[in-house]
Amino acid sequence: MKLKMRQRVWMSLVLAAVLAVIPVTSSQAKVKVLQKLDNGAVVQIGGEEGIDPQYINTATISADLSISGSTAHVYAKATAKRVCHVSVVMRLQYKDGDTWTTKKSWIAASDSGYKVLSEDTTLTQRGLYRTYASFDVAGEKLTYTSSSQRY
Repeated sequence: MKLKMRQRVWMSLVLAAVLAVIPVTSSQAKVKVLQKLDNGAVVQIGGEEGIDPQYINTATISADLSISGSTAHVYAKATAKRVCHVSVVMRLQYKDGDTWTTKKSWIAASDSGYKVLSEDTTLTQRGLYRTYASFDVAGEKLTYTSSSQRY
């Protein structure tokens, strides 16, 4: 009888030690720079700190822009949580006053649950540019905007 009691006490102590080591996260954490649009799409601005949102079908999305000389490298990627249809519309946008104007766009799709678009294009106009990508991952519509780059 004493052996069973010692085993229970020992197991309780081990369980308490394990629980003390596990990091605790807050369910009250705020997600920065996310906005839900009227059409149901979620806008996520890149280059900011925050917590990644949790999606039903989507594992990750991203968009990026790098400018070297007069060449812009435009990039967008979507990864689903499972094999499904993924489509990407990637736009190179230029800031004209207070509005972003699309200079060039690319469209691609895949049924593998993963899609990357990576294109190079020559810039002819000086100013501020960004990549704006729209994703459809098995019906889940999302958008992602890269940080801005100056040419």
